[in-house]
Amino acid sequence: MPIYTNSLVSNAPFLFISGQTPEENENIPDSAKEQTYVVLKKISSVIAENDLDLSNLVKMNVYITDSSYLVDVRAAFTEILGEIKPTMTLVVVSELINSKFKVEIDAIASFNKAE
Repeated sequence: MPIYTNSLVSNAPFLFISGQTPEENENIPDSAKEQTYVVLKKISSVIAENDLDLSNLVKMNVYITDSSYLVDVRAAFTEILGEIKPTMTLVVVSELINSKFKVEIDAIASFNKAE
């Protein structure tokens, strides 16, 4: 089941969200799935601070450090985003800023709902 859409049409203005990491209260979960939950929760909080919700997401860039994490990342996205399907790029990188990080995600939300 795809967790993204190939294209969206949206009108500006946009909210650009810097890469969010899986560290919360000096705690970093071990599993990629739990790390993805933390990151998506942080993105959701930033969006809510701007009076938007997850349905305003139009683009996400997902960085993982091992392709084997994809199954867990997809599961977390499916549970949290459900039918919300922003455009998405997933990149496997050799390392993130902290060697314990398995996932980092940046995002763009539109102040107008995407079509």
